[in-house]
Amino acid sequence: MVDVPRDRFVRYRELTELLDALAGARPDLVELSEIGRSHQDRAITLATVTNSTTGPHHEKPAMWIDANIHASEHTGGTAALNLIHKLITEHGTDDAVTRVLDTRCFYIVPRMNPDGVELGLGERPRYVRSSAREWPRTDQQDGLIPEDMDGDGRILTMRVPDANGTWKAYFDDPRLLVPRDADEDGPGPYFRLLTEGSIQNFDGVTIKHAPPLAGLDMNRNYPVEWRPEGEQAGAGPYPTSEPEIRAVVQAIVDRPNICAFIQYHTMSGVHLRPYGTKNDEGLPTFDLRVFKEIGKKATELTGYPAVSVYHDFRYDPKDNIT
Repeated sequence: MVDVPRDRFVRYRELTELLDALAGARPDLVELSEIGRSHQDRAITLATVTNSTTGPHHEKPAMWIDANIHASEHTGGTAALNLIHKLITEHGTDDAVTRVLDTRCFYIVPRMNPDGVELGLGERPRYVRSSAREWPRTDQQDGLIPEDMDGDGRILTMRVPDANGTWKAYFDDPRLLVPRDADEDGPGPYFRLLTEGSIQNFDGVTIKHAPPLAGLDMNRNYPVEWRPEGEQAGAGPYPTSEPEIRAVVQAIVDRPNICAFIQYHTMSGVHLRPYGTKNDEGLPTFDLRVFKEIGKKATELTGYPAVSVYHDFRYDPKDNIT
């Protein structure tokens, strides 16, 4: 049985090879299909995982899982690959896995944004939020542009000596920085932090961050409660304007047996549940109870808290996340 790397992230070609190998190892459990093409014409691959000998996938209750909508959140794709691996290697030996694949179906898209991930995993990585497509502008604006300047495969943070800086060296290990107290006026040294990169048209005084050339956030391109750029940055010119989102939406519409949807992200260490735009009073009572029960189990398994986006996760309490 093919193994899935857990100590590194895989690029598009290796991802494709791994999916082919997993499907080849258990063709009775895994079927691959292409649901669309990315902006740069890479395949968006769907793995349909179920025991085909107990019935067709479209006649079974199903769960949809996708990952890597955000280009730098690579662990989501790794988790999706490992889920496929776990399901097909433990079918027939683990009672729970066997039962779920015999009676249910998983639709898994390990990398719905292959273009953005390729930029982030390149030899000279480039940070983009989601898609590699240039939007809402195609001309690079002036300012600091994140870039791997020393060619070490990483975009890190630079410390710059500054008497008015908000950071200072940690007394026990000067390699570390800690926040400067608001009223602190000592000898320093103090620093400001800048993302590794180059400055276009530096005026010798002000270092501003250049707006990203690839400014899309495909998480905000879905049709439900879509809002235009002036209200929500990165949402795109119209709902499903991006081929990756269009492919996912169409694939879900074409599979009415889908009963649940999970999207793998990174960074926050939480399980997020609806709604993002209204409080729990807007959720049907039964649905809220189900979400909370699922959340309890998720916390038990992972240690991550399960929270409401609206009540516990909004960046600004006066704004909504969609």
